[in-house]
Amino acid sequence: MVSRVILGLGLVFSPVAWGQAQQGQEVVLEASAGSKLGIAVPRPQVTGLAEAKATGDFHEVLIKDLDEAGPFAVIKGAHPAGTDASSYKGWADAGTEWLLTTTLTRAADGSVEVVAQVVDVKAAQDKKARTAVFSKRYTGREAALRRMAHKLSDDLMSRLTGQAGVASTSVVFVRQLSPGIKEIYQMDRDGANLMPITSYKSLTISPTVAPDGRVAYVTYKGGAPEIWGQKVAGGPHVRLYPVAGKVEGHCFCPVWSPDGKRLALVQGDRRGNTDIVVLEVATGKVRRVTDSNCINTDPSWNPAGTQMAFTSDREGGPQVYLMEEDGSNVRRLTREGTYNGSPAWSPSGSMVAYVSRFEGKFDLFVYKLGDGKSYQITTGVASSESPSWSPDERRIVFTSGSRGGMQLYTTDLSGNTLRKLTAFDGCQSPKWTRSR
Repeated sequence: MVSRVILGLGLVFSPVAWGQAQQGQEVVLEASAGSKLGIAVPRPQVTGLAEAKATGDFHEVLIKDLDEAGPFAVIKGAHPAGTDASSYKGWADAGTEWLLTTTLTRAADGSVEVVAQVVDVKAAQDKKARTAVFSKRYTGREAALRRMAHKLSDDLMSRLTGQAGVASTSVVFVRQLSPGIKEIYQMDRDGANLMPITSYKSLTISPTVAPDGRVAYVTYKGGAPEIWGQKVAGGPHVRLYPVAGKVEGHCFCPVWSPDGKRLALVQGDRRGNTDIVVLEVATGKVRRVTDSNCINTDPSWNPAGTQMAFTSDREGGPQVYLMEEDGSNVRRLTREGTYNGSPAWSPSGSMVAYVSRFEGKFDLFVYKLGDGKSYQITTGVASSESPSWSPDERRIVFTSGSRGGMQLYTTDLSGNTLRKLTAFDGCQSPKWTRSR
């Protein structure tokens, strides 16, 4: 029998105190599974490769991917020695439901073939035969072992839940290299394969990634801030805004629309006010969607591209608001706390993550639109900022630390499973993407 797990969000009362929300509930979200599938992953059979390479770049990566995927409970500890039908009872007694075996073989041309097979041991032990519920081959160069492990994890996730996994996704972010020098970088969502996207030797910040992988960002490489990026996937990086000449006031916070045709961005004026405008990238046409004597910033599209969340101080302190894409129907979302901002609309459209300041530091919160309530995600002495959702909506990547010492972390929606992605300071503005 093939198990299938249905995942959902449960509410759990938390003992943590939320300073701003004394009038509200002290609750957090917990990403809970109705049940997790016990999966065992014995060491692979290896032919023609160094054991250390197969272990470090494949087996350990695969176990970590499955452990962090959500619906799997990777069986650890003492295992039966074999993986044939006579061992199934031993695996089942150890809590295994799925037994994932792999072979890694180097071919004559130097490529590596990975063969993965999954047996439902509880169903198969009655039949005394090896009945695979999943079987697949992967081929690539030795340098692609990590990528093949990610792909296998995502394929099992899809097989089990019908949903796309995130093992093969990436995080694009800002990295400070020296005082005044920041560049855009990219790495795998587990922190591996760090590589630069820009190399301007200037201040380059605020990355955003379109659904087809195009990037846009703010750079000061020409002196005044300009928005640069790609008009076509894989194309050269060109200036996107100002479209021609100079525009009075600074521009910042570009965000690709879900259809990849528009950029919402923030335009300042000489009075110190800022408004959100929308750039039609193909035509260069710009239209203003907010127009008030205050700070309007941090635009974040809903998945349909019909609405935006944004930060505004139009009623005093910064708060999160929602509006239609044309600037109409503005309504306030957050009401607890005196400083809320950096909204990030979730991939399904059902939640908005944001940060709230209390006693000089920020923590992550999630507003559930169906409930009309906010839930606290992080607590602690460090400031947690710049939330960005994973594509499967199970986790949030964010920066945490002291000023100048910010690093990248991820958390589930309970705030209980924090994971550090980086081993260097100076990180900001992460964006979790499936498209690069």
